[in-house]
Amino acid sequence: MLFIDTPIGSGWSYSNTSSDYQTGDFNTNKDLLTFFVKWFEKYPIFKFRDLYICGISYAGHFVTLLANSLLHFNNETKSTRFNLKGLALGSPVLRYKLDVIAQYELYASKGMISHKMYHKILKQCNEADEDNYSNDSPEWSESCEHVMNKALMTAFNVSSVREANKMRFDIVRNPCDGRFEDLIAGKEVTMVVGGIDMCIPNRVDFYLGMPEVQQAFHGNRTHLGYKYSGCFQNSGLNYSIADQHVDMLPILKEILEHSVPITIFSGEDDGAVPMIGTLRHVKKLASEMDFTLTKDEAWNHENKEGGRLYKFGDLLTFMSVKGANHHAPLSKPSQSLYIFQNHVVEQSD
Repeated sequence: MLFIDTPIGSGWSYSNTSSDYQTGDFNTNKDLLTFFVKWFEKYPIFKFRDLYICGISYAGHFVTLLANSLLHFNNETKSTRFNLKGLALGSPVLRYKLDVIAQYELYASKGMISHKMYHKILKQCNEADEDNYSNDSPEWSESCEHVMNKALMTAFNVSSVREANKMRFDIVRNPCDGRFEDLIAGKEVTMVVGGIDMCIPNRVDFYLGMPEVQQAFHGNRTHLGYKYSGCFQNSGLNYSIADQHVDMLPILKEILEHSVPITIFSGEDDGAVPMIGTLRHVKKLASEMDFTLTKDEAWNHENKEGGRLYKFGDLLTFMSVKGANHHAPLSKPSQSLYIFQNHVVEQSD
């Protein structure tokens, strides 16, 4: 299993050229394709292995674009061929504006905001729908942002948008209140809610920031001046805002036309990229591919309810994960492994 920190500025991925931090989907995809080509050249033993590409959240762009580039690369060269067998996308950003609107639909359905407030958001903000989505990225209007911010603070019962934004990733559990200072001082930072330790990301970032760990992993060889972070908020990365609005469905459609199976899963407690919005995207994609719904049933794991399974044709699968938040493999690791082993890999056999 190969983990890649992408884009430049996340994790241990960095550049000595400052202009590389002014980037977007195009350059990130170009970097990833170059990496894959070089990696397979360096480790040719893996050339004929089955390849599965997986990612969470904005990787709905990264994984989708990379998979499509690998397929095009296969058509253009005979020197290296990628044996792409499947994709797995967790809570993926696919149609950004609709994903944002779906947040408030979820909050209204859970009673976190009133339906009146939700419909006010639709009136002020909803400039697109499933059948008329545009890649254009006009800014939200001032009135739209005002009502969304008010709804967000109402949903999580806090007094600032910044605080509410931290809570969107899990609508059931509060985020970890531990501090890096506590970890540095050798104190244990743990907050277990509903069987999930919400402080794991803090400890991971702390652990991977330790000099001895970085030395063992051959990371941070140039002694970067900022702390390790799984995201890229501290690295100075300026990522294209326009790119997040690009519709991923046409590219997913092209991948499916190459007979590459796609499995999409969403945590039912995810308030950042809600399941209800992602499922609508999947149903639209299935409709455009003329895939019929072949399964609509509950799935179980270890004699417990795992979530809901929707199967469209032979290539497209959507699964909800009960009790999981935005990062399903983190909050429900056993269920996520089950999805990978029994649906992502099995589907391609």
